[in-house]
Amino acid sequence: MKYAIPVLLLLLTIAAFFGVARGKFASFGIPQFMLRILVVLPLLISGIALHFLHAGAVASMIPPIFPARNFLAVFTGILEVAGAIGLFVPRLRRPASFCIASMMVVIIPANIYVAGRTIEGVTMPSIAVRTAMQIVYIVLVLLAGYGIPGRNSTLENS
Repeated sequence: MKYAIPVLLLLLTIAAFFGVARGKFASFGIPQFMLRILVVLPLLISGIALHFLHAGAVASMIPPIFPARNFLAVFTGILEVAGAIGLFVPRLRRPASFCIASMMVVIIPANIYVAGRTIEGVTMPSIAVRTAMQIVYIVLVLLAGYGIPGRNSTLENS
C-alpha cells in the first residue's frame, strides 16, 4: 500500500494535466524556455553526477526485488540525459516531456525504498515529501514540454 498511493497520485497528476488540456496547449515563450532550463538542470546533474559517476550509490537506492540494479542505475541516467536533451529539440519536446513525467512514476519505488535513510551522507526525504516533490516536478516538466493546458497556442514552438 505504501507504493500504491504515491504511484496513484503521480498517475493522477499526469492524467489531470492532459484532462485539463483537452488536447489544447499554449506555448508561453521565453518563460517556457527558462522553465525548460530549470527542469533540465536536475536531470543533467542527477544523470551525470549520480547515475554515471556514483552508479553504486544509485543502485543501492533501488529495491532489491529489481534485478540488475547497477544496469538500472546507469540506464535511468541515460534516460535522464536523453530527456533533458529532448526538451530542447522541437520535434522531441512533447514526447521527451511525457517520458520524463512517466519516468518520475516509474522511479517512485526507489524513492519510497530509501525514504528516511541516509545515502552517502544525504538523508532522503520522507515518502510524503518526495511524492509532493515529484508531483510539482511532473507538472513543471509537462508545462515545459507542452505549454499551458487548455488554451489554444498563440506562440509558435517556443
